[in-house]
Amino acid sequence: MPMNDIAIEIKDLTKTFAVERVHYGFKNMILHLPQYIRDHRSCYHHTALNHINLTIRRGERVGISGHNGCGKTTLLSVIGGVCKSFSGSVQVNGQISMMLALCAGFCMELSGRDNIVLNGVLQGKTRKEMAALMDDIVDFADIGEYIDAPVYQYSSGMQARLGFGIITAIKPDILLVDEVMAVGDADFREKSEKRINRLLDNGCTLLLVSHNHDDIRKYCQRAIKMEHGSIVYDGGI
Repeated sequence: MPMNDIAIEIKDLTKTFAVERVHYGFKNMILHLPQYIRDHRSCYHHTALNHINLTIRRGERVGISGHNGCGKTTLLSVIGGVCKSFSGSVQVNGQISMMLALCAGFCMELSGRDNIVLNGVLQGKTRKEMAALMDDIVDFADIGEYIDAPVYQYSSGMQARLGFGIITAIKPDILLVDEVMAVGDADFREKSEKRINRLLDNGCTLLLVSHNHDDIRKYCQRAIKMEHGSIVYDGGI
C-alpha cells in the first residue's frame, strides 16, 4: 500500500506498565508481616499491548472493542502520543485530535474562551486560527454566559460540551475516540452526531473505542477485537 494512502502504521508495538503491589493496611500488615516485608516494595510488569501490527488507511473508520483492561485505550493513547511505547513503531500521517477525555487540557482557572485558544494551541493550531473558530465553537457548545466564566464553575456536562466543540471544530485528519461520541441532552447529541458525520464525510480517519456495538456499526466499516493486549479479530462489521 502506498504510504500516502496510510493514516496510521503500527509495527510490533508493545507497551508494558510497572504495577506496584497493593500495600496492606496496618492490621493486615501485623497479621501477615512476613508477606508484607516480601511484597511491600515489589512490583510486576503488565503487558498492555503485545506485539500489535496494524495499518489504518486514510478515511477508514475502525471500531475497537474488547473487555476492560484489554488494551483499547492504551492503544489510542500511544497512537495519540499521550504515552510512549515500550518497543515497536507508530507512524501517523496527519493531524490527530483525541476524544480520550473531553475535559483534558482545560485550565480550570481560565475562561471558556481562553481554554478554546489553549486547547487549540495544544492541538497544533495557532492563536489566529483558533480566533477564527471561536464563534463556531461558542455557538456549538451553547453554554451561554458561562463561556466567559472560569471553567471550574462549569458542570461536567458543560465542560464536555465545550471540549467536544473544540475537538470537532479543529477538523482533524485523524480522530481518536474513547467511548465518547455524543454528550448532553437529546438535541445536543443530535447536533454532535451531525458534526461527527460531517467530519467523516470529508475524509476524516476514525478510530472508535467502544463497548457499544451499535455505535461501532453506526460509524465504522471495520471492526477490531482485542483480548489481553492482542488483536484477535480484524475484519468486517
